[in-house]
Amino acid sequence: MSSSFEVIPPSVPALDIYSQGKPYLKSKNYSAMVHQATNTLTVRDRKDHGRRRRVIQQGLSDATLRAFEPYMYEIINRFCDRVIQTVEEENTAKANGESTETFKDQNWKNPRNMSEWCNYLAFDLMASFIFSGKYNMLEKEQYRYVVQVIEASNIRVASILQAPILKMFRMDKLLFPQAIVARNVFLRFVGKLLRDTKKNDRTQRKDLFEMLSHAKDPESGKGFTPEEIIAESTTLVVAGADTSATAMAAIFFYLSRNPDAYARASAEVRSTFNSLEEIQGGSKLNSCRYLRACIDEAMRMSPSVGQALSREVPAGGAIVDGDFIPGGCDVGVPIYSIHHKEDYYPDPFNYNPDRWLVEKDSSQQVMDQYAAYNPFSVGPRSCMGKGVALVEMMATFAVVLYRLDFKMAAADVAGGRPGKEFGRHRSDEFQLRDHITSAKEGPMLRFRPRISA
Repeated sequence: MSSSFEVIPPSVPALDIYSQGKPYLKSKNYSAMVHQATNTLTVRDRKDHGRRRRVIQQGLSDATLRAFEPYMYEIINRFCDRVIQTVEEENTAKANGESTETFKDQNWKNPRNMSEWCNYLAFDLMASFIFSGKYNMLEKEQYRYVVQVIEASNIRVASILQAPILKMFRMDKLLFPQAIVARNVFLRFVGKLLRDTKKNDRTQRKDLFEMLSHAKDPESGKGFTPEEIIAESTTLVVAGADTSATAMAAIFFYLSRNPDAYARASAEVRSTFNSLEEIQGGSKLNSCRYLRACIDEAMRMSPSVGQALSREVPAGGAIVDGDFIPGGCDVGVPIYSIHHKEDYYPDPFNYNPDRWLVEKDSSQQVMDQYAAYNPFSVGPRSCMGKGVALVEMMATFAVVLYRLDFKMAAADVAGGRPGKEFGRHRSDEFQLRDHITSAKEGPMLRFRPRISA
C-alpha cells in the first residue's frame, strides 16, 4: 500500500447493506429491523452519532467489564482446554476406550487453525458480554457457520465500499450472489439471537444489552429505542468479535515466529502470577508491560482493519496534505500504511515489541510513533470497544501463556512466500486480506500443557 492518502471521487453514493437510511415500522421480524436500521457505524448525522456514542459508552463502563470478568475467564479457560483437545477428539477417545486426561499428557497436540479458534473464542466472548448468550462455538459445531457467513458477506460490502458504482443496476447481485445468500443466513441467525436474548438469565449480572435498555444520553436525556438497541448491540457483537479474532490470531502468529519474544512474554506472565486464579483484571495484569507490547506490536504490523477509513470532503472542498480535494470526494489513509511508515517505525516490517517500552517523550520519533499508532482508528468515529478488546486480549494471552506452551506447526502457511508478488513475499508477516475487516487463514499451531521451567 502507498503511504499517501487515497481519494475516491463522488459518483454513486455507497449504500451499506445494513442501512438503507429508511425509517421502518416496529416489527417482530428482527432480522428485517437490523437490515434497515442505522447504527453508530453507519449513521451520518453528527448529532445523532454523538448521542449514540454517549449512550453506548455508559454500557462499556469499567463496572460492566468487572461484572463480566468471571464469565470472560471461564470462556478463556475453555478455549485453552479445547486447543489441547477438541470435543470431537475427546468423544473419539472415549469411544475407543482411551484416556481423556490430556493435561497429564505433555506431548504436543494436533495442529489448530488459530483463525478458526480465535473466531470461536471472540464470538463466545462477545455474545456473552453483550447478550448473556451461550452459543458455545468452542465446543459445538452448531453455530460455527455464523463466522463463516459474516466473512462471506463482507466480500461484497468491501467491494462496494471501494467501488460504489457496483450498486448501480444492482450489479453487486450478479457479482456476489453467494455473499448475498450469506448475508441472509446471518440475518436469520440475528433473529434467533434476539429471540434468545429475551430468555437469557440476567440474575447474576447486567449484560450490555440490558444496560443499553436503560441508559440515557446525559446531554439530551434520550435513550435508545428498541430498534436502536437491536441495531447497535448486533453491530457490536459482529464488529467486536471479528476484529478481536484477527488481532488474537496475529498475536499467536508473531509470538510463534519470534522465540525470543515468546520466551520473554511467557517468563513475564509466569513470574507475575503464582496461580491461575491470580490472573484477573487490575494492577498485576497491567504490570505485564512486555505482554502488552507484544499485543501492540502485532496490531501495528497486522491491524484488524488495514484499509483507509475514509471521510467525505465537505462542500467547497478542502486542502489535504497540500492538495485541493473537491467536495464530495472520500479521502483516507490506510491504517496499514501509517503503521509501516519508516519515519515513525524504523525497520517497520520487523516484529519488535521493545519499541513500545520506550518512554513516549524520549524523542520526536517516539512521540510520532505513538501518535501514528491507530489500530482502533482515531477521532469521533474511533472504536468504542477498544477498552473491552484490550482487556480480552491481555486476559487471553496471560491465561494461555500461564497454562500452555505452543509452537508453529509444520503445515503452517500463514506467512508470505518468497517469490510471491510484492507485499505477499514476506514470510514473517501475517497475511491478511481486506474484506472491510481482515480475512485470514492460520497460523497453524500445536499446543501442550505448560512444562514448568
